[in-house]
Amino acid sequence: MVRLIRTALAVLLVPAQAVDLSNLAAILKDISAVQYPQLQPLAADIWKHPEVGLSEHHAHDIVVKHFQHEGIWRVTPHSYGMDTAWTLDWEHHPAGWTPAQRVPTIGFLAEYDGLVGIGHACGHNHILLNGILAATMARDAILKLDIPARIIVQGTPDEENTAGKYTLQQAGAFKSADVWFIAHPTNANAVQPMNSRLNAVYRFVAKTHEDAVRSAYNLLVKVRDLATGGGIPGTSSSATCIEDVGMFASNIVQSAISLGISGMTLADVNTTVASILDKTYPNVTYTVSKDNHGVNLTAFGPGGHASESTKGPLVLTTEVFRKLSAQSDTGFYLPGNTSALELDITVDLRTRYTQDLDSVLSYLKDNTKGLTDSITTDLPYPSLEITPYLPDMLIDLLKTPDYGSQNWSVSTFAPASTDASWLQNAVVDPTTKAFLSADKVVFHPNFGICEVGGTLCAFNHEPTFAKVAGTDYSYSRTEIIARALAHMAIELLNDKEKYGKATAILKKT
Repeated sequence: MVRLIRTALAVLLVPAQAVDLSNLAAILKDISAVQYPQLQPLAADIWKHPEVGLSEHHAHDIVVKHFQHEGIWRVTPHSYGMDTAWTLDWEHHPAGWTPAQRVPTIGFLAEYDGLVGIGHACGHNHILLNGILAATMARDAILKLDIPARIIVQGTPDEENTAGKYTLQQAGAFKSADVWFIAHPTNANAVQPMNSRLNAVYRFVAKTHEDAVRSAYNLLVKVRDLATGGGIPGTSSSATCIEDVGMFASNIVQSAISLGISGMTLADVNTTVASILDKTYPNVTYTVSKDNHGVNLTAFGPGGHASESTKGPLVLTTEVFRKLSAQSDTGFYLPGNTSALELDITVDLRTRYTQDLDSVLSYLKDNTKGLTDSITTDLPYPSLEITPYLPDMLIDLLKTPDYGSQNWSVSTFAPASTDASWLQNAVVDPTTKAFLSADKVVFHPNFGICEVGGTLCAFNHEPTFAKVAGTDYSYSRTEIIARALAHMAIELLNDKEKYGKATAILKKT
């Protein structure tokens, strides 16, 4: 009964007499010609001034200032108890509608946090632009077409580390809309699910620095064996280690790792590394040099998501440790940090479906017993499932000349994780893995921003992707996706049948 009431209410809110949208693509192009030049500089500004999660004060302030000056949106700074969150809200009541009447509502999500040490290497400056541009284009087209509607844009801090959308969800930020749009830049076009994620932090406390380093590297060896052994439960599950030293973050696999080796000559260390490093370590290099404690081995290579499924710098130092650790006269240290008696290793656990996270964590704990007494976990990121109906709607739209005649696909591969899954809160059949229902419709296409035929391209969380995210071409790609999402939003707001199909996945209670 609750489902029937909810569906009936949604249908009643959509105008009974749909407006002719045959010229919508042209209308949105005209609107974009005005709005894009005003909004793109905001994204370029935060790209130049990256801020990590929960510290996005500059990004917050320039967005709030811009839209307060524009004077059309209801602008709420520091919304829902989060210092760097903000909310834009606007609604239109045509003649015959009273301000008290509810109108159909669509929400857009904006992200703007950067990554420690590598800036906007996940391209969240584009997620900001997509959110504010798509919403503003939808707003202006709704007013021109006189469609009853409400548009909300929610600025969401710290997607990367503490799941800012979870905090906002708990505060009720997403209650007013059942459909939320967000688009994420990457190196290819696809509508994809996103995997679930949990970080397990192992702390090693020892009486000597040498013992702390040995304990930490023993874990690295063990997790490496678990990750390559094929025994981790769940679907497409992985365990990737991050060494919590220097400039690090729980979701960034470092692109440079140093391990000090005492009791060996520089030539012997070099020979050992050379015997391990082969073509299975793509784009990994190293240097060895003498310091006051021994030989400093520093490995360089791909970081971020790109190294999670390949052998990167940390894997190389782990394998060097494995080969040398049995030698009684060989010791280990962390160059530049030789006094540390406490070391942390974060194990980034990912699996395709949320329901398998507990078993993945249990498997890890069971197989690392005795290595440390201190294991803590952070807030999990649930998996994000592909919402039915909307992918085909987007793909069909992007095929048209107005949107670049693009070829898109729907993929079952989950390339990363997102805290937008906290809005969706998907229910998946435990046996068939069929997507059964959701709290909210969350549409999260991933779009490529690498120029076709260009030489500058990378995957998210690699330092080079930050350069990609600052190019003129990348912003032009976001303009097209934002325009397409605005188009979809207006079609849903205007057509009760389409809105019904888009929201059919919503939970009954």
